Amino acid sequence: YAGFGIGLYLAKEIIDRHNGKIKVESKLGEGSNFIFSLPHET
Repeated sequence: YAGFGIGLYLAKEIIDRHNGKIKVESKLGEGSNFIFSLPHET
């Protein structure tokens, strides 16, 4: 799908600014999962 690069870049920038983490899991022929986590302040 065209155009996904800029969206992932922006997502990473936002997650980084909130001290979060992002990772990708990919399986050939099945697709990719993008997983992110953000810290929770108490």
